[in-house]
Amino acid sequence: MSQDSIKIRNAAIDEAKQLTDSCKRAFDSDSEFGAPGPGGPPGYDSVEWNIDKIKNRYLQYYTILIDSDIVGGFIVGDRGPGYQVCERIWVDPDYMRQGIGSRAFELIWDKYPSADLWVLGTPEWNQRTNLFYQKIGFVQIGRTHEHSWDGIYYEKRITERYPKAMSRIGDIHDGRQRIIVEGHVDGIASTRTVTSRKTGEELKVADATLTDDSGSITLVLWGDQIRQVRLDSRIRIEEGYAKSYRDNLQLSIGKWGMMITLNE
Repeated sequence: MSQDSIKIRNAAIDEAKQLTDSCKRAFDSDSEFGAPGPGGPPGYDSVEWNIDKIKNRYLQYYTILIDSDIVGGFIVGDRGPGYQVCERIWVDPDYMRQGIGSRAFELIWDKYPSADLWVLGTPEWNQRTNLFYQKIGFVQIGRTHEHSWDGIYYEKRITERYPKAMSRIGDIHDGRQRIIVEGHVDGIASTRTVTSRKTGEELKVADATLTDDSGSITLVLWGDQIRQVRLDSRIRIEEGYAKSYRDNLQLSIGKWGMMITLNE
């Protein structure tokens, strides 16, 4: 297959059904490469989900084609200046092992010349994707634990610059949103139970102390986030936000945020 025949373009709503069908086939085929059975990430088999993401102004959804045939998709997220996320990529199983995924990444990278690094996550059990991402230059930097399975988190540095989207703890201020920051967990307080003002339900919460060479901040952990943090570990927060509570600046993880336990 000629590499020139592989193209990407902005996805159209009338392509959602074909994109969904190819996405479902691709992720269901992961059962041959370590998955416990057919299945995939949220919305992988939903036309409505894909339409919503095609229309979403915070994402860029691309169709992967060979000539005029749809063979996969690629969804890009933007964490801030210089910091791009591969939210999802897939190639229809009928077209795998033909260099389409590698070429799609090359075409995507060309579209984002100001990116300093790209990040993505994939399940620990997925033999196929882990080998593929390593082959095209991604390096494992840590793990995620927000699903029922552990994930491997990768990044590919395009430049040596410190990404503008990433913050030092000392630069975080009240009201700041979409924070990306790394730090060392110096302390974790005992878990306590509070009552939600909105729903009346009881919630588990714990405060951790996150430190870098510029300062420290209180990291507020809710529910399942508590088990994801270990004392003396290094973590990265993506999509965090800061606010003051009783004159104490606190960092929390947003609805669309995540926490990565970094390699030692």
